[in-house]
Amino acid sequence: MKLIIFWMAFLMSCVTPLFSQPAHAERLFVPFMNKESQSNVIVSVSDFGSGQTCPDQFTNSLSNTNLFSLETQEEVRSAFSKYKLVTPTRGPSGTILVDSFKTNYQFKIYNKVVNSEEIISIFQYTNRDGRELIKYGSGLWAEYRNASNDGYNVSFNRTGVGTQLGFGEVKNNKPSGVFVRFEDMHPQGISWSPKDADFIDSRLSEYRQYTNGFVLGKFLMWNVNNGNLLIKAEYTAPYDWNKNLLQPK
Repeated sequence: MKLIIFWMAFLMSCVTPLFSQPAHAERLFVPFMNKESQSNVIVSVSDFGSGQTCPDQFTNSLSNTNLFSLETQEEVRSAFSKYKLVTPTRGPSGTILVDSFKTNYQFKIYNKVVNSEEIISIFQYTNRDGRELIKYGSGLWAEYRNASNDGYNVSFNRTGVGTQLGFGEVKNNKPSGVFVRFEDMHPQGISWSPKDADFIDSRLSEYRQYTNGFVLGKFLMWNVNNGNLLIKAEYTAPYDWNKNLLQPK
């Protein structure tokens, strides 16, 4: 009897740790990126339902100094403001038109090829060494560059009846700094125009940090309706975003 009790005690001492160990949490991924490419990506939130409660340090606002320096905040506000009134023949204040032409391009939506036309205008600053390349089509795309090819890209894109505003810092003509998207919470109705986009009270929906053309650092996405986090990730090594982005079939 003592021998049986001894063996039972021995077996329980071996088995108990198996059940007392906490279960390993399932590894999370950024769902629209190639999984095999994410070995150096630490994802702590990946929830495209209603999202997860967002800590104050990651509040989705331009005024959040954990995400934006004061200089970048002002640069973003100024950039969105200056492109609202540009046209194919009229550039931002202080520029003159040096070239303008039309081009056709195709893009794919849900296996359907769509033909579109855009006007590309180039403006030169008269009071400094800088230029603007502005594309007008279904939305508006602008590139500001100085003599060192530093500057930023800005976009106004129609989303249903609203507007998504994009801003990305550039150094040596490569993404470097922050790339962000904001959602204009003021619908325009059926008739949409970039000049009617309203940046006031817009909500940050996406935030990435770039270095020399590669994502490196924080990547965040939010549900703009409730402020919850959809994605919270840290890229610990330079990552080629465009190469690893999954394309719709």
